[in-house]
Amino acid sequence: MIKAHVLIVDDEPTNLMLLEELFHQQGSQTTSAANGEQALALAREKKPDLVLLDVMMPGMNGYEVCRRLKADDLTRRIPVVMVTGLGALDDKIKGLEAGADDFLSKPVNAAELLTRSRSLLRVKDLGDELENAYYRLADVASFTNSLLKEFDPYHFNLDHSLRRLMEFLLEPKSGDKTRPMRVLLLGLGPEGAWNGWLYHQEKGGVTFHSLSREIRAEELEPIFDGRNVVFCNQGEPDFDQALRSPLWSHLAEAPPERNLVAYRSGEVTVLAMDFGKQVTKYEAQVLSALVVTIHFFLRTISSQVQEVERAFLYTIGALARAAESHDEDTGDHIIRVNRYAELVARRLGCDDGFVRTLAYSAQMHDVGKLHIHPDILRKPSALSADEWAQVKLHTVFGARILGDDPRLSMAREVALTHHEHWDGSGYPQGLAGEAIPLSGRITILADIYDALRSQRPYKPAFDHQTAVNIIMHGDSRVNPKYFDPRILELFGDLHREIESIFLEHLG
Repeated sequence: MIKAHVLIVDDEPTNLMLLEELFHQQGSQTTSAANGEQALALAREKKPDLVLLDVMMPGMNGYEVCRRLKADDLTRRIPVVMVTGLGALDDKIKGLEAGADDFLSKPVNAAELLTRSRSLLRVKDLGDELENAYYRLADVASFTNSLLKEFDPYHFNLDHSLRRLMEFLLEPKSGDKTRPMRVLLLGLGPEGAWNGWLYHQEKGGVTFHSLSREIRAEELEPIFDGRNVVFCNQGEPDFDQALRSPLWSHLAEAPPERNLVAYRSGEVTVLAMDFGKQVTKYEAQVLSALVVTIHFFLRTISSQVQEVERAFLYTIGALARAAESHDEDTGDHIIRVNRYAELVARRLGCDDGFVRTLAYSAQMHDVGKLHIHPDILRKPSALSADEWAQVKLHTVFGARILGDDPRLSMAREVALTHHEHWDGSGYPQGLAGEAIPLSGRITILADIYDALRSQRPYKPAFDHQTAVNIIMHGDSRVNPKYFDPRILELFGDLHREIESIFLEHLG
C-alpha cells in the first residue's frame, strides 16, 4: 500500500488513466495534469507527496517543469519521477540535472514504479520529519525564550505557565503534524487525587475545560505501567494497554485514536494524544523537557528567589527598625512610610519595578540615625546649632551605610535625598526640582505625613485633617514648596487612602 497524494503529469489521457488506476489500487489519492503550466499550478496548490512527470509534452517540457518545481520553495522537496519514452543515457542525465529524483523509461513496469515510489516517499517522510523536528525545536526555543523574558520570579504562577505550555503544544499550524489534538493536564491534589484540565485543538485556536471529577492514581497506572515517560502508536502493545485504562470512561472522553505521549512527575501528569504522525522518543523528550522547564526549573528558581528576597527584606527591615529604635517608640512608622510611598508611586504611574523597589526602600530613609546619639534624637527641647548639624548628617551616614550595591541603590538614594526640598532649601546638597530623585520626592511627603501623625519628643500627634492642612498650606516647620507640585496635588486626592494605611498600621 502507498498512502500518498500523487500528481500525475502526462499529455496522453490513456497514460493518465492507467497510472491513476495503479495508484488508486494502492490506496493513494491522485491529481492529474495534461501540461506543464497546469502541473506547476497544481503542485503549488495541492502540495502532493510525489510527482510522476512525462518529459515530452507540448509547450513546456518535463525538464523545464522539473527545474521550476525544484526552484520553488513550496515544491522543491517534492520527489519527482520522470517517466518518458526517451531511453538514451544523455536524456536521463539531462533529467537528473533538472532535479529529478528518479528516471523511468516507458513502457513502465508497474512493480518497479511502485517500488521506487515507496522508496522516494520514505525518503521524503524522513526529510519532512527532520524538517519538522528542526522547526519544532526552533518553536520550542522561541517559546522558552519568551517564557524566560517575561519570567517574574516574584510573581510566578505555575497554573498560568502550564496553561501557556498547553496552548503552545496544541496551537494549530498548517502542515505541522508534530502537534497533538488533545492534551490532558493533571495536578496532584493535597489528598493524593489528580485534578486538572482537558485541552482541545480547535480550528480557531485552543479551548479547555476543567475536569468534573478527580482522577485516582490507579486509573493512570495502566498507561504508565510503572514508568514516567510513555510514547506509543496505534497497534502497539503499550497503546492497547493504555486504551484499557478506566480513565477514559470515567472522564466521558474518547480514548486516543492514533497515538499517545505521556509524562508524569510527583506533582504533574501530562497526556498528549492524537498527533498527526507516529510518535517517537523525540516527542516524549520534547514534552517532558518543556514540563520540567516550567514545573521544576522555573518554579524552583522562583521559590529560591522569593526565599532570598524574604531574607533580604527581613534584613533591611531589621536594619531600619534598629535605626528607628533611637528615634521612635514603634517600628510601625517604617511600615507606614513604605506603604504610603508605594501608593503614591503607583498612582503616579511608575512602572512595577520602581513601585516594588520603593515599597521596601522608603523604610531606609533614616538608617543613618544609627550614627546620631540617641540623646540628641530624643531631646524634648530645641536643638542647638551643633546638634542640628549632627542630625542633618544622618542623610550622608545613611548613604554610607547602604553602600554601592545595585540592589540597594534606591534605598541609598532615598536615605540621601529625603530631606531635599523642591524649592532647593533642603539638605544635604540643596538639590531643587527634578534634580531630586523621584524616590526622594515621594519619600519626603510620606515621612512628613507620618511624623505629623506621630508623637515626637518635641510635639504631640496631630489628627489627620491637621496633618493634611499643614502639608497643603504649611506651618512654622513645613512649607508646601518643599514638595514636588505633582506629588502634592496627588496627595490632595489620596489623603483618605493614606489615612487608612495609618489606621491599619497604628502601633
